[in-house]
Amino acid sequence: MSMNNRSRRQSGLSMIELLVALAISSFLILVITQIYLDNKRNYLFQQGQAGNQENGRFAMMFLDQQLAKVGFRRRADDPNEFAFPAQQKTAYCEAFKAGSTLVPAVVKAGQSGFCYRYQPAPGEAYDCEGNSITTPSDPFATAQAITARVLFVPATADVPGSLACSAQTIKEKGQELVSGLVDFKLEYGVGPTMAGKREVESFVEQANIADRPVRALRYSALMASDKNLSQGDSKTLDDWITLYPSSKTSLQGNDKDRLYQIAKGSQTLRNLVP
Repeated sequence: MSMNNRSRRQSGLSMIELLVALAISSFLILVITQIYLDNKRNYLFQQGQAGNQENGRFAMMFLDQQLAKVGFRRRADDPNEFAFPAQQKTAYCEAFKAGSTLVPAVVKAGQSGFCYRYQPAPGEAYDCEGNSITTPSDPFATAQAITARVLFVPATADVPGSLACSAQTIKEKGQELVSGLVDFKLEYGVGPTMAGKREVESFVEQANIADRPVRALRYSALMASDKNLSQGDSKTLDDWITLYPSSKTSLQGNDKDRLYQIAKGSQTLRNLVP
């Protein structure tokens, strides 16, 4: 075998071939890395929105269930004033007048909430914390009214807010039931003070309730995901601030590129309105 033939068989890649191979492999690595990052970003986005939807759905369901109890009497022939006697203001609830079943909660800065009363239904009964309620064995016997409070605890710099509930023995915060909220607003549906005229005339904020009876409740919650899941401004957050300008400072200060979703609901207190 000649030396020339052996040299041709053992020759390697040229510098140009190596550079072309490196360029192609680098390009492929960049494409694959970008696909991975895009998929991860999309997955986190979907997870954040799914969490907002689930928290919002549960918050609305919980509020609907609790408000359906407001003003329930075991004996329909008992006057409201008898079933729900007057109750003085406490550290957690505003004063209940005789016959009144829903009043604003006493809250700290940034918090919001309401207190409500009802008589437990016959049979096994549980409050919003899951605790058993002692009820008379006679299904037609009058039972002592249960007082409960729903409280929104606002978010901190790194922890979203939550909805908590406390019943029977009212506590400072109570049992946390829904997390992921950063703001929560209430509007009270009030009716005329004329006896026997049970209807909703308008929805007002707490400061404008005056002496009018509360017949309905409208509630709005702003849900938020973990931070760093969004880029740029959020239209949902802007829409919320347009509706509730008083929340602008606290929300924009804790934004941190979260995903937002608004959940709204309203409930007529069916035990009080025909």
